Amino acid sequence: MQPLYGGTPYTAIRALTRSHKAIRRVASKASKPNQKPSSPKPLPYQPTQPKGDRNPLTQQRRQRQQQAWEKSERTERQPIADLVRERWLAILGFGSALGCLGYFTASLAMYWRSEPAPCYPLGCEPLVPTGRPSIQSPYEFDLHLDKSEWRYGITRLRREMAAEARGHVLEVAIGTGRNLEFYGWDKVIQSLITPEEREKARAKSSSWIPGRGSDKDEKASASNDGAVLSFTGVDISPGMLDIALQRMRQVVPHMTGEIPKKPSFAILAANNGGSGNLPKGHIVSFLSDQIRLLQSDIQSSLPAPPTLSSPSPNTPQKYDTILQTFGLCSVQDPVSLLSLMASSVQPNTGRIILLEHGRSIWDFVNGLLDRGARAHHERFGCWWNRDIEVIVNAAAHRVPGLEIVRLERPGWATAGTHVVVELRVRGDDAKDQEKTEEQKKKGISWASILPSPLSMKPSDPKKKD
Repeated sequence: MQPLYGGTPYTAIRALTRSHKAIRRVASKASKPNQKPSSPKPLPYQPTQPKGDRNPLTQQRRQRQQQAWEKSERTERQPIADLVRERWLAILGFGSALGCLGYFTASLAMYWRSEPAPCYPLGCEPLVPTGRPSIQSPYEFDLHLDKSEWRYGITRLRREMAAEARGHVLEVAIGTGRNLEFYGWDKVIQSLITPEEREKARAKSSSWIPGRGSDKDEKASASNDGAVLSFTGVDISPGMLDIALQRMRQVVPHMTGEIPKKPSFAILAANNGGSGNLPKGHIVSFLSDQIRLLQSDIQSSLPAPPTLSSPSPNTPQKYDTILQTFGLCSVQDPVSLLSLMASSVQPNTGRIILLEHGRSIWDFVNGLLDRGARAHHERFGCWWNRDIEVIVNAAAHRVPGLEIVRLERPGWATAGTHVVVELRVRGDDAKDQEKTEEQKKKGISWASILPSPLSMKPSDPKKKD
């Protein structure tokens, strides 16, 4: 019996089958034409979408915005009853807080009406003002004023006030010298400027207009109008004067070689001789008395202007400009202090410029000042609830010829508590000149020329005859 698979007949059949398939494959390829390979069909047009931000913070922010928008839509659609039912706890807390605030405000208003704040008359305060901080040191006191003065615009007011100083200048209650950086020191420090620096400054000023700078410089140097010729600062506290010396070394040009790096007023005054009525140990002077710092009580007397070594036709007996910042609140009798200033300033041409703080134009602010006046005095040594306008008017009535040139309350940040005052003293010559000018303006009236028919004059008997 022959095998079913693997024999010779079976092998022959398989060979014939393979050959037959190969022939058919070749024949089918020959009958078909050449065709390109099939390519996929193009997809319909779709606009490109912006790429998503991969920053997780941005994605979270967008998710929150989307959730808040969806939540607001749901909230708008919800009725009020559902909102109250869902958020009753928040509504109850808000109502309780609002009720407590209203009760506190009403109680405070009733207390203020039933027990008004103590407001003492001028000069009758329970504690005498000293103008010196009792809790803080002078350095801490000076640092405390940096940010607050810039915030309330006091630095700008100091700059504007110091820009009006001219001639022989006296600053009363100089304190830590916070006005020193705003004065014009060009004329005072002229002896410290080297010839090279003077030539550079002259060339710089005349560079933009050729041929005219030298004439302007000569005219500016010949006239002293608007320039500070000498400076005198007075204060009662040696600790304050130490900081004033340190600030003078920093802000006044060319004074680093004149003042030590760590100055002490007591040491420098001990090495300096006395001046006038001030004994040794109470005055420090520089540049032949063109710059002076004195330790003295301004309520008793004010120093006279310095006698300069430079040739001048008239030795000054009074100051051209007297300045004071926040000093009337720190003395026991501010009206007498203004009288001393008026006696030390040049009549007609001199000016007294004050920057003070006191009572506001609003009663609510005055109530706050009165209630905090005692604590403020214990910290800074001054009464900040004095009425500066009343003090200035009282001094103008007491001192003959003293008149108010301007009285302003600048800035809204201080709620009307800060006052800028400018005073002058009118001499007798100025008063007579004003009277003559007023008569010239009025002129001669017809009533003075033509006699009035109502006037009763005795007739001349000779004319009747």
